[in-house]
Amino acid sequence: MSSLKKDTDFRTMLTQLSISLIEPTAVSYQVGSIDELKRQIQACSQTNVTGHLDLSIQAAQVPQWSLFFRMGYLIWGSSEAHPICRWRRQLSQLCPQLAIDPILQQKLNDYQLWGYHSLAELVKQRKVSWQQMRAAVIGNLVEILFDIIQWEKLRDHSALELTSKWFPQDPIDPTLALIQTDPILQQASQAWNVWRQAGLEDYSPNLAPIIWDAKELQRQTSTIIYQNLTTQLDGNLTLRDLAVKLKHPAFHLLQSILPYIRQGVIGMSEVQDLCFAPNSSAAAHSQTVPVATFAGPIQAQSTDPLVAYIEDSQFDALMMSQILTRAGCQFLNIRDPVQALLMLLKHTPNLIFLDLLMPQTNGYEVCAQIRRVSALKNTPVVIVTSNDRLVDRVRAKLAGTTAFIAKPIEAEKVLAVLRQHLPIP
Repeated sequence: MSSLKKDTDFRTMLTQLSISLIEPTAVSYQVGSIDELKRQIQACSQTNVTGHLDLSIQAAQVPQWSLFFRMGYLIWGSSEAHPICRWRRQLSQLCPQLAIDPILQQKLNDYQLWGYHSLAELVKQRKVSWQQMRAAVIGNLVEILFDIIQWEKLRDHSALELTSKWFPQDPIDPTLALIQTDPILQQASQAWNVWRQAGLEDYSPNLAPIIWDAKELQRQTSTIIYQNLTTQLDGNLTLRDLAVKLKHPAFHLLQSILPYIRQGVIGMSEVQDLCFAPNSSAAAHSQTVPVATFAGPIQAQSTDPLVAYIEDSQFDALMMSQILTRAGCQFLNIRDPVQALLMLLKHTPNLIFLDLLMPQTNGYEVCAQIRRVSALKNTPVVIVTSNDRLVDRVRAKLAGTTAFIAKPIEAEKVLAVLRQHLPIP
């Protein structure tokens, strides 16, 4: 299941109920800072609104995060990042007996019951207590607000669009857990401060640790530590998932492996959300490799063009991934510019987007390396950067680039490049 179906059950329920009443009032505007967002959330509480706030990164076609309200109380949150994994993580923490119930899991898989509605159903069936449901809602909201805070701190010239949709009448089930906004905002801010003070602000807890150099790791650690790390760090479990599995705070886990990450012995990889299919168990996470992450598995026989993006920022890579996959392209994100040439030769993309400013090197040098390889010398290479000056464009042209687009990454800019260089409609 695509993450675009995040919490579809709740959003559909809310929409269907509201249609029979009256169209919602929608207002959109840009949010300049996380403090401004907090003020908007607090204003929702003080005015007793019912509806939801949708937060979208500039140029994205769907919201990255949504916060749902009833009479000024928070009742749920949804996110593009790992909605199914987040739901299962909350369930496994609060109701471990349900997480391993094979009958329940089969029902969840068959009917795609994950998220808000399934949690409410479990309460009605008395398989989950109201207190457990409330704790699950709080845990879900704190994770989402943490991710929003982290994105705002690390964003690169991308604006955050806020759309509020308020319903004049109350269509929502009054039995829901009602959460006050201030304690949730405080918990999320405290969690972020702990993460930041530990020096981890550049690492998302939604990333999965994976061992890149097993021999070097074995050389530097004891036999027991090495065995533990190789067992747990397979690139399939995010830091948040590992924290639940090992019953240890995520920031402690990341701190313990940070020295190996800085040496390049352990890496951090993006993974896809779990997929539920009828009459089947949950699918495994997407394939991960040391220096590249994929929006989906690259299909060897696919006729869809493959587009690579050499970019170390996970947020910019996510934006590009969403635009390209919706345009019918396969997507390859290469994070390590030093290893970029190797990955490009392995996958031979039809087009390459290349960030200008990266650690250890820059886009001009990488482009020059690409142009020296006969198999890639005719592949379109497009520089992507926030330095949109004449001197930058001239230097990019001298390095052998095909085109130049300025950040922030926007769908219109990317699609214009695709139409010019690839056979897409």
